[in-house]
Amino acid sequence: MTRSRIPPLQTLRAFETAVRLQSFTRAADELALTQGAVSQQVRALEARLGQALFTRERNGATPTPAAHALALQVRQGLSVLERAFEPMQKASARHLADGGGKRAVTLAVSVLPSFAERWLAPRLARFHAAHPHIRIELHPSVQLAPLGKRDRIDVALRYGPGTWPGVSAEKLMNETVFPVVSPSYRNRDGVAPREAADLARSVLLRHPAQPWEPWLQAARLDLVEPRRAPQFTDAQALIDAVLQGRGVALARRSLIAPELAAGELVRVSRVSIADVYAHYVVWRPGHPKEKAIEAWLGWLRGEVRRKTPRRRAASGP
Repeated sequence: MTRSRIPPLQTLRAFETAVRLQSFTRAADELALTQGAVSQQVRALEARLGQALFTRERNGATPTPAAHALALQVRQGLSVLERAFEPMQKASARHLADGGGKRAVTLAVSVLPSFAERWLAPRLARFHAAHPHIRIELHPSVQLAPLGKRDRIDVALRYGPGTWPGVSAEKLMNETVFPVVSPSYRNRDGVAPREAADLARSVLLRHPAQPWEPWLQAARLDLVEPRRAPQFTDAQALIDAVLQGRGVALARRSLIAPELAAGELVRVSRVSIADVYAHYVVWRPGHPKEKAIEAWLGWLRGEVRRKTPRRRAASGP
């Protein structure tokens, strides 16, 4: 088997744990990830293999017989890898105990749940590989962490205007917004929306922080945001509703890249707009963990360069 045919290690570990515990939630607890991150890794593996590995029901997900058979082989492979790296890990531990390595430190990171699940968590393995002495402790929350001297949070990833008093802030990346829909969705005319004009008879799902008006104006559509349409205050719940075929939603590119690549979501129109908000890294000036924060910030910059595509100006509908 060539290297290109082997799924990422983090995907295999998430899959094996979910099968063994028969629960995405319990797997997330064991792996120190979010439930959404585990689910995303399993969906990616299913897309790669072209078959479902779990039977999804309202009260949970049950591994299929094929999943149990595959998990057994994956478990054996992971055991071989663990045994291969065990001598080096023991030597590294002795090196740190002798004072020959960097001092271990934990960074508590406040982050929006949707950004944690859909952008940050799938990338964390690369940070741990590059900085094994820094442990990242995620605190998903929609509330702004105060970042005071007695606060448990060391650094935050915020989505907003970047003008917060009393803290240092560096822009991580801008955000592009455009409407997306499930390939299975049909509007009131029985049409699969693929052009801006198709939205006139479609259900427009809403988020209070992502109003439709700016995009509708850019698309030159004489429409207004329907006030009685379903509204979601959580971006993850909004994306889940779109995946379930409940309507069309404006989405941030960073949150839906895997679904777009897998064909689980498709764009409606080529019109996109730059959001007025952006992603920022925020920390308290003079923080005692400044060196670790610098390493974290440098890694985040690299991840943005790695995955962010070139942006295009908005075009006509």
